Amino acid sequence: MSDISSTVKLHLDSDALISNWRALDEMSGSANAGAAVKANAYGLGAIETTRRLQSAGCRDFFVANWQEASEIEPLIDANTKISVLNGIRPEDMKTATSSRAKPVLNTIEQIKRWSVTNRPCDIMINTGMNRLGIDAVDLAGADVGALSIDMAMSHLASADEDRQQNTDQLNEYTSSIAGVVAKRFSLANSAGIALGPKYQFDCTRPGLSLYGGIPRNELSRIIRQVVFPQAQI
Repeated sequence: MSDISSTVKLHLDSDALISNWRALDEMSGSANAGAAVKANAYGLGAIETTRRLQSAGCRDFFVANWQEASEIEPLIDANTKISVLNGIRPEDMKTATSSRAKPVLNTIEQIKRWSVTNRPCDIMINTGMNRLGIDAVDLAGADVGALSIDMAMSHLASADEDRQQNTDQLNEYTSSIAGVVAKRFSLANSAGIALGPKYQFDCTRPGLSLYGGIPRNELSRIIRQVVFPQAQI
């Protein structure tokens, strides 16, 4: 088979990636910045991204499913955690209970399924994103006391814009977690970090901005370009 090199390549600047994470971690104040590496780190390579960010000090990684978790789990040390955002299906139980990764529980059914394991988990509370998460009214009636919750999180729907929904979600989240026993709390994504300390809690979850995306103007002064397309002339 012929060895034909591509005329178009992507150069990934790992120094810029690390610089972006450190800048977002600093902007997160007293909270620790994690890293969303789902979808193969937005197509840039989850394994190398995880390796580099963990070396820089990142201790929380967020993936979409258990396959993604299995790919980066061999890299993580004892102080690093992986959260699986899509939660836990019945067919995931065997893999999940032998993994160091935690499911992010999104439904009452997932809470019931996981509560018998006596293993750590996260929970996602729906405060307005309406994608994944347990509605506050359902959470109030759920038996979350049987869970060992590391992180209780929610997700901002419109943090890239100055909208009333941001305040509404903050208030809904604060109210929802009042009766939740968890080690840590998390609301802010990349854009949410720029909304200030009230949104940052214990852990922030940047994704887009790690890789050079700028969802809010406040981030433009600290975020560096990570991906550089190159074409042969």
